[in-house]
Amino acid sequence: MSDERNIHAADDYDKAGQIYSYAFGADGHVVADDETISWRWTGFALSDARARAAIASFPGLPPDARRCLLASGRRVYMKRSGDWLFGTLPDIHHRHYAESEEIGLFHFALNRETLVTSRKKPLQTIDDVRRKIEDRHQALPTPACFVDMVITQLLDLLEDKTDDLFEELDAIEDSIIGGRWAGERERLAPLRRRAILVHRHLFRVSGLFRPLTAADIAATAPEIAASIDNNTALAAAMLHDSEQLQARALLLQEEIMARLSERTNKLLYLLSVLTAVLLPATVIAGFFGMNLHGIPFTDSHVGFWEAALLAAIGAAGVVLFVHRLGSRD
Repeated sequence: MSDERNIHAADDYDKAGQIYSYAFGADGHVVADDETISWRWTGFALSDARARAAIASFPGLPPDARRCLLASGRRVYMKRSGDWLFGTLPDIHHRHYAESEEIGLFHFALNRETLVTSRKKPLQTIDDVRRKIEDRHQALPTPACFVDMVITQLLDLLEDKTDDLFEELDAIEDSIIGGRWAGERERLAPLRRRAILVHRHLFRVSGLFRPLTAADIAATAPEIAASIDNNTALAAAMLHDSEQLQARALLLQEEIMARLSERTNKLLYLLSVLTAVLLPATVIAGFFGMNLHGIPFTDSHVGFWEAALLAAIGAAGVVLFVHRLGSRD
């Protein structure tokens, strides 16, 4: 069900500063406002001043939950206040509005009948969940199920991104091993950046439920207790995978830099040898190019060839000397 169908009039929408409002029935699917409602989800955009005013006056919210919904910090957490569960979840900026790996924040507060959410920028996971709700692909019997679905959806998204990064890293590794490493440095740098962003998401999700006790979960969201344990374990496992991904990417970058340094040293060695070989000819040509009396070979009709032979002998001597130095190394 679209946003407009969940709000009676455009004026109500504008005054409330809401971006959406969904009513859910006992079966967990979206229903019309004139039907029997089990719970309601109201979402606000913090970029709208009217939304901040609506949250500040939203009935029944504990002070801590209200501050959470209006917060502008970067802290990710979950807390309980009475029968309310509130906190800030990590998400990914919507692909149509920003780079998809950029971290976004999603604030929420819920009890058994109400879910209030807020965010500054459009978020990918929340939009995916909203579309599933509208298309009736997912039933949400309680507000806590919504939070569980958001976290599950985020982990699925991060898992897909991690798999893509591993595949790309494998391709880069194959190229390096095959000797085609020259252009892989440009591919590896953005991959490492994306891997770091995924790691940050997973690090935040893995510690998300740490402040909550079993009593907190039992009092506010007992229906998702098992899912919380599963998601926490999955996030920890994926966090380990992301660490391995970063370690492999760093090793490959170091190998590329080592090979680049080796090639640079070879070129410098070649340049040094070439300079040394040409040095005798340069010196001899400089001496014999002086327009002075007493220069050797000036009276010889083969003086040029004698000077050239002398330069060749000097160059050969330098080559032998460099070769002997290389043999010693």
